[in-house]
Amino acid sequence: MANKENPLVSLPPEEYLERTGVSNVLKDIVTALLENRPENPIHFINDYLKTSSSSCTGVMKSYKLIRLSKFERKSFMDNLVSAYMNLDSKRGGNNQGITGLDYTKLLKMICIDFPYEVVDEVLGILGKRDTDIVQFEEFLAGIKAILLYEDFFCEAEELFSYLDNEKTGKVETPRLLAALSKLGENKTFAMPSREELKLSLERLNIDEKPLISYGEFCLSLIKIIN
Repeated sequence: MANKENPLVSLPPEEYLERTGVSNVLKDIVTALLENRPENPIHFINDYLKTSSSSCTGVMKSYKLIRLSKFERKSFMDNLVSAYMNLDSKRGGNNQGITGLDYTKLLKMICIDFPYEVVDEVLGILGKRDTDIVQFEEFLAGIKAILLYEDFFCEAEELFSYLDNEKTGKVETPRLLAALSKLGENKTFAMPSREELKLSLERLNIDEKPLISYGEFCLSLIKIIN
């Protein structure tokens, strides 16, 4: 039996793109590119297509939407709203709220690269009980906060890496205290003073240690900030 020829083969290019839905997808991609202005557009397109895929659902889809653009971009808020609506739709939509379980899962995904010493501390501050209902205002505040933590830890890591020139994973505690002023001020969090950090280290019983790890350093900063 002869194989039937694919009817799409004989279509003119424009009609083929329209009939297969490719035109609309390409328009959406171009719109998203111009709204987000990513540094790596090819990588962005790849992530965008994965996010738009029917196989990408639930918390993972919301995570990818949040990661489409940087926090300071105007498009970030639109992506954040889409991330919330994606989870809200699981409970019927119309701003019914999202579950504390989904919200906390999302926070965990965002802070996966945080120093392990501070993850529980951060989630203890921002996380919710599984049965709690999280409305958009709280969702917005929590996501913004954890992204600011992320930026804060990146700057703290730069300072720590600068001092850890032998890459041992530890820095002399007095030297770290003396160099604290190099970090300056974060976008939202003012870097604690040497005295504040020293007091925090004392509370954590690590002030007498000759060497301090990056995780211990970040944990002491979290204790001061909060």
